[in-house]
Amino acid sequence: MPNQPPSDLSRRAFVAAGLCACCAGTAWPSFAATSAASTGGLGPVGLPTALELGRDPMTRIGPDVWVARLAPGLWLHTTTAPIAGGAIFPANGLVLERPGGSLLIDTGNTSDQAERLLKWSRKALSGEITLAVATHFHTDRTGGIDGLARHGVRTVAHPLTCRLAREHGLPTPEPIDDFSGPAYALGKDCELFFPGAGHTRDNIVAWTPRQKVLFGGCFLKSVTSNSLGNVADAVIPDWTGSLGRLSERYPTPRAVVPGHGVVADDPIAWTRALLAQVSKAT
Repeated sequence: MPNQPPSDLSRRAFVAAGLCACCAGTAWPSFAATSAASTGGLGPVGLPTALELGRDPMTRIGPDVWVARLAPGLWLHTTTAPIAGGAIFPANGLVLERPGGSLLIDTGNTSDQAERLLKWSRKALSGEITLAVATHFHTDRTGGIDGLARHGVRTVAHPLTCRLAREHGLPTPEPIDDFSGPAYALGKDCELFFPGAGHTRDNIVAWTPRQKVLFGGCFLKSVTSNSLGNVADAVIPDWTGSLGRLSERYPTPRAVVPGHGVVADDPIAWTRALLAQVSKAT
């Protein structure tokens, strides 16, 4: 059961701003609660000051990059970046180990972050990262594309994501031309699904059937978020219906990973509650 409705939620005050349309500008510091294991030798530098790492502890592999094992063959990565107002904001993604090379789901905010994940995968995983997918066009999903490309790693996405990234002058992935319906099998171990518009017109999710983990990206909010964040590119009237289609397709996930903040509780129900609060206020 998620927290109480947004007006009663803990004191992380969200305002629209910044690097990605799901990012926030003002929030209460969270790095002080981060364990020494997650902090590593660098101390608080680079740790989020708005929301928190996806898990705690996580292994720090760079000043602004962390990883943690979620399930056999599946890893969470959290990267941080400054946003408007000076806050340091975290973004989550996944790395899926699979035959022939690992899959990176969302690239981090920068080329350097993507390259750190690539270097880590060579040492720590059964196979290094050989392919990436971006779950929508914002920078926290596509910012590492050029860094990956320098090492011969392609980033693919829904054709609409590629179009929007190009229109906004952002790093642009390669289109999955066959991704014309709601679902696309990216091999046997990962399904991409377009539930409908919500956070953006192009937001997709990723499902790992072996681990039964659902990666919602910025389509889903963490239970420590007290608003939908910046909705500049959102389609709020469609979002609740899109959530319904998501729940119908994946009714019993073992874990649900939001685009930002802690992996805990039920981000689907919490996102629905946030949308209901917005609806009530309008």
